[in-house]
Amino acid sequence: MKDQTSIATNKKSIFWIASVLAIICGTTFIYFQYAKSTLDILPIINEIRNHEKPMATPATFAEDFTENASESKLVFNNNNTFSFKYKKSTRKGHAFTGCFFPLENENIDFSQYDILEVGIDAKLSRRIPINLSVQNNLKTYQYIRQFIEIKDDQTVYELKLDEFFTPSSWYDRNNVSQVEIPEPDMKSVGAMSFESCHLLEGGIEDEFTINQLTLKKDLTLILTIIIGGVVLLIGLFALLFLELFKTKAEVIHIPIVHNDFEQEKSITGDIIAYLAKNYTNPNLTLAVLTKEFGKNNSEISNIIKEQSSLTFPKYLNYLRLEEAKRLLKKGDFKTVSEVGYTVGFNSPSNFIRVFKGQEGTSPKKFSEDN
Repeated sequence: MKDQTSIATNKKSIFWIASVLAIICGTTFIYFQYAKSTLDILPIINEIRNHEKPMATPATFAEDFTENASESKLVFNNNNTFSFKYKKSTRKGHAFTGCFFPLENENIDFSQYDILEVGIDAKLSRRIPINLSVQNNLKTYQYIRQFIEIKDDQTVYELKLDEFFTPSSWYDRNNVSQVEIPEPDMKSVGAMSFESCHLLEGGIEDEFTINQLTLKKDLTLILTIIIGGVVLLIGLFALLFLELFKTKAEVIHIPIVHNDFEQEKSITGDIIAYLAKNYTNPNLTLAVLTKEFGKNNSEISNIIKEQSSLTFPKYLNYLRLEEAKRLLKKGDFKTVSEVGYTVGFNSPSNFIRVFKGQEGTSPKKFSEDN
């Protein structure tokens, strides 16, 4: 019994240690995933203005270079933000202006991320295009676009990078079809630009300020896999070390004594009492019980199972091993084989095998420890 308690305690200790290690490993992995899941590119963009020639620096652009073109101004603020002030032209045709930031020398790999998070404070603007220039198999850059749809109660917007698209005007201007252009190579983005509001009429002065530009990785799938893996591991540890889902037999213990004792007057009580008195008989079988009580094998087996939660062979071994442990603790024997024969086993090897299977140790070791 002492050994069983010790084994159970050791198993619980192993379970808790293994579970804690799994949680620590999962938490550490999640931490490192979060640590490299974001990149703040606003400071990088602000620093580009300090590039020395011939390196490109941030600038503004318009629909053309005439005096009647749209006007704009890019202002860098002291707190790592920038503002874009503009007034679109009132002349006929599509009027627009914008600001761009060259990124060729910044080595920002957009393909490692899923979302571009933009923090913006807009005055009149309601639909602001944001463009990325990407490489393709042509000599010119291909630009892909998304729109920041401004809402009164929102200041930060998440733009999914896989939802950026190339306007049809770009294909027309470069005289190519979509099938000729591969998927955009997000590993090397040549420039980023912001344009004037598409919905604002010409002649109206407007301004918006960008206060956040962050590339983010969507960790939903990774977190689900990690958390699910940790939970699965803990579940496996529970099965291995705690046997949570294994039905534990609650054996009805019949005291093993060598004098007569009373049992309730029923066939069930008679069978259990008979086993308690005759378990040391190495030839005790179901056939003996059926002859003794006039029941068939199935009926005898069911009675024993209902009373002890064990099958006939397991219950018989249980009785024999209980007496064997008593004798081993008492120490009044010459050999382990003698104990096995005394409690009803027909061979020492069978006794040792059954004992180790139930107690987790050999009869000799059990005797020495007790």
